[in-house]
Amino acid sequence: MENNTRSPRGTFLLIIYFILIGLDLVFLSNPEFYKYRVISKPLQMFFLGYWFYINTAVRKLTPPNALSIMVCTYFVMILMLLSDICSICGWNFILAYAYYLLYIPMYILYAILLLQIAKRANEEKKIVFYLKQIIPTFLIVLLIAVLVLWKAVGFGTEFYHWCLYFHALNISLLAAFAINLWGLNHLSKSRILFAISVTAIIVTNSTYCFDELYFHRRHHILDILVAFGNGMSMLFMLLGVMSAFKYWRKD
Repeated sequence: MENNTRSPRGTFLLIIYFILIGLDLVFLSNPEFYKYRVISKPLQMFFLGYWFYINTAVRKLTPPNALSIMVCTYFVMILMLLSDICSICGWNFILAYAYYLLYIPMYILYAILLLQIAKRANEEKKIVFYLKQIIPTFLIVLLIAVLVLWKAVGFGTEFYHWCLYFHALNISLLAAFAINLWGLNHLSKSRILFAISVTAIIVTNSTYCFDELYFHRRHHILDILVAFGNGMSMLFMLLGVMSAFKYWRKD
């Protein structure tokens, strides 16, 4: 992270990103200003993506043979952007289900990204699964997801229920693949950043279930926590990628 923040332009873009998050939270907390989120929310991903581009491609910090990691990273951000647009542009039938569906490939690509980093970090360039870490993490997160879904919405068979079930499975796998990086001691900083990102995803999705489906958005503080958590999960994901790139550039 040190090298990233030395770029004045990169630092400026990151400051704008946090300003946009702050504005978005203000707009979210006041129904009269909610419509302005159509500007503040998409711009977050634009400036964050440009910040990532400045700190990798422009500064030539992307190591060789990292194309698959870069592709997954950018597509995760694009899908987040599209889901943000769907969530704030109206809640008709198509947009509502598009919002649910877009998170499925987004989390799958994030999981693939973690697998690619694990492969790139291995000396033999193959993925090694540390089952003693993966299996307990997967089961614990899945249990949390089941308890949250049971309490918030029950176990229905409607379309959005199935979307939530896929989310629960994807996030459990995501957590398992993130904890798998802890077997790679030389990526100590990167694995912490990814762990923070995935933890933010777990907390954000759990909060969303209660906020949207149980309390029906009666408590603005929960809306704010969800929006802030989404922003932080993306930021720490990119910090994790850049931290891994920084290590590989030293090889």
